[in-house]
Amino acid sequence: MKNLRVAAVLLVLLTVMGACVPFPLFVGGASGGAVYSSTSDHIEDVFNISKEQAFETIIGLVAKDDGQIKVSSITEGKIQAGIGKTLLYVNITPIDDMTIKVSFRAKKHIELIPDKEASVRYYRAFVKEVMK
Repeated sequence: MKNLRVAAVLLVLLTVMGACVPFPLFVGGASGGAVYSSTSDHIEDVFNISKEQAFETIIGLVAKDDGQIKVSSITEGKIQAGIGKTLLYVNITPIDDMTIKVSFRAKKHIELIPDKEASVRYYRAFVKEVMK
C-alpha cells in the first residue's frame, strides 16, 4: 500500500513538473487497448463431435450466408471466410478422437475492428446445427 502511495505521488509530481502526462501512461493505455481488441472478437468452446463434422458444418454455415471461403484446411483445422465486410476465422483443434475445441474470431473493415456480433452469431448457428 505504501508503494502505491509513493508511486501516485511521483506520478503527480512528474505531471506537474513536466507539464505533460508521463510516458508510462501512454504505454499502459496502448497495451491495454491492444489486449482488449485481440480478445473481444474471440469465442471458443469444446464439442463432442468429429473434426470432419465440425468442418462441414462451418463450411455449410458460410455457404448459407453467401460467404466466400478464402482458406480451408481440414488437416490444419483452419477456415477463413469473407462474409460481406466481415472476415471469419475458425480454428478446430482435436482434443481426442471425438472431442474438439472450436474457436471463432471475426474482424471487420480490413481486419482492424473486432466483430463480436459476427463471432457470436456464427458460434450460435454452429451450436444449433451441431445439437440437431
